[in-house]
Amino acid sequence: MFRYVCGVIFACVPLVAANAESPNFCRNSIKLNEPIETRFMGIDYALMVHVLAEKYCGAEPKPMRPRFLGYIQKQGCPPGTQIYSDVEEAIAKLEGASLQFLAETEVPDLPISERQAQEWASSVTKELGGCDALKNAHDAELQR
Repeated sequence: MFRYVCGVIFACVPLVAANAESPNFCRNSIKLNEPIETRFMGIDYALMVHVLAEKYCGAEPKPMRPRFLGYIQKQGCPPGTQIYSDVEEAIAKLEGASLQFLAETEVPDLPISERQAQEWASSVTKELGGCDALKNAHDAELQR
């Protein structure tokens, strides 16, 4: 009898494993009780640092697409995945953005003057460690 019970259990294990769904870590949304994927948590922050370094601190412009989208692909998330599409959309918005646009994204309901945008950029840059820190982060390679 014990052999029959074990036989049934062992016969069901492959079926359960075949129906199990591996977590999709190439997205931003998280389902209830799903492990949190942290690889991309700072990417919005890194994009903002990159743009501030160029627009406010005068760092030499570098294309964002190869750097950030290449990093996402190296992490195993090809084009078409949620994280890839979200970052691609963010880059498209930031590529031609002015400081005023960046400042207005922080407070979307209030129009901001150029002077206020400069003050915002100065404040944020200071909070992030100053222009030298932003330029160093801008020039550094993303690590895997």
